Amino acid sequence: MTKLVSFFLAFSRWCHEFGTLLVLPSMALIITVDVVARYFFNSPLPWGEEINGLLLFLVLMLSMTYTWDKGRHIRMELLYVRLRGTSRVVADLATGVTGIVFFAFLGVQSVRDIDYMRRTNEGTEVLQIQLWPFRALMAVICAVFVFKLLHFLIVGRKEVAEQPQVMERDGVLIKREHG
Repeated sequence: MTKLVSFFLAFSRWCHEFGTLLVLPSMALIITVDVVARYFFNSPLPWGEEINGLLLFLVLMLSMTYTWDKGRHIRMELLYVRLRGTSRVVADLATGVTGIVFFAFLGVQSVRDIDYMRRTNEGTEVLQIQLWPFRALMAVICAVFVFKLLHFLIVGRKEVAEQPQVMERDGVLIKREHG
């Protein structure tokens, strides 16, 4: 089990690095070129918005599980860091169970859509980029996330409970006061 957990940690880190070091700068470059072309030459890139939508999707998908690993996902920190005992357990269980249900259904539906998308040649409007590989990536990321949430519920929740709880405010981490 430890090797599998390590593999998924490394996979999530690799996906995140690929997304932030390659996809995000590509997105920024295309936006910059599109803006310059639109405002200085009155000739926007006809495919600019389309490709940036796909790149935005990639950044989101590729960084999602890494964000979970680092505890940087969206949550109500003002409330969560103050929870103790049974309240914390209930919040963690609710997070894990609802996340598993959501990502399992999303992953299953993604897999079900792939064959249809391939048969109908579903692609983007301008560049005709096939969309099924993006759906396949979504299915893989959902499967990884379900595994990570199961691990969190079984083992990881205890590890998180042992760590000092912090809250971020304006980029500053504030440890929860005891008492």
